[in-house]
Amino acid sequence: MADTDSVRIVLAHHLTREDVDLAPGDEIDVPHHEARQLIAAGYVVGVDPSDPVAVAKALAPAPARKQLAAKPRVDKAEDKPGA
Repeated sequence: MADTDSVRIVLAHHLTREDVDLAPGDEIDVPHHEARQLIAAGYVVGVDPSDPVAVAKALAPAPARKQLAAKPRVDKAEDKPGA
């Protein structure tokens, strides 16, 4: 994976990045290499740096936003009597 790919993380601690003060709970996009550094330092919520599975999951690219859109609900059970 190229270092130019970004990863979305949630901060566990205060952090100053690019002259911006960030608070715990802030969700930010960072380059892959920076995400790896923040995870190793314990700055990412819910990721134990000593758990390789958790680290790999945190560094995995997120699916595209459009893919997360819900499909229109079709409830055919209401249209069929006795179903």
